[in-house]
Amino acid sequence: MLFLMAALMTVLIYSCKKDNNLEPLPPPTTSAAATAYLNFSQLKVGNYWVYEKFNIDAAGNATSLNTFDSCYVEKDTIINSKIYLKVVKPMPYFPGSYDISFQRDSLHYIVNSNGRILFSYQDFSTIFATEYTLTGSTDTVCQIITQMADQNLTVTTPAGTFSTSNAKEFYSMYPGWTSAGNPRYRNTRYARNIGTVIETLPFFASSPNYTERRLARFHLN
Repeated sequence: MLFLMAALMTVLIYSCKKDNNLEPLPPPTTSAAATAYLNFSQLKVGNYWVYEKFNIDAAGNATSLNTFDSCYVEKDTIINSKIYLKVVKPMPYFPGSYDISFQRDSLHYIVNSNGRILFSYQDFSTIFATEYTLTGSTDTVCQIITQMADQNLTVTTPAGTFSTSNAKEFYSMYPGWTSAGNPRYRNTRYARNIGTVIETLPFFASSPNYTERRLARFHLN
């Protein structure tokens, strides 16, 4: 029983449930000139980004952990007759494991192969997903809403200063899970022609601290 209680108090919060929004449909074909969309993803084979990890305490103070993660675009592939790019990055808290996703640009959105919208530099009104995190089969830890925020916010990382927009996750913690704060947040900040420059990693429900990946250097083809 003591072991079970300790495990519940250190639940690692991931968003892992149903996606509400699917990839937007392309606009009807017209004789007008094609619209040029801005590039916030830099999805091209061989591109890579190196991130320095920082601990963010409850007061917002950032302390370098002196560890680094790298993310890279490995290859392209065709899924459902559309070209996607394979994006590889380390799984937080699971050394030697990797988070693999297949992504592409679609209008002003970045979407993955499951149809989930990951980012938009124009759409700041749509809720991209509403999800729930559970412990066991019945206890709800939180509701998670993903929506764009912080348009054109300037941030600084070890790689420089960037104007960014944020694919933000809002965590409404349920009773019994609010000891470390409520609501909680995760940020994924994108910069034009760069890609992701800051990413908040999954957090522990029992700790008010966060861990962020902040861009240290990058290579774009």
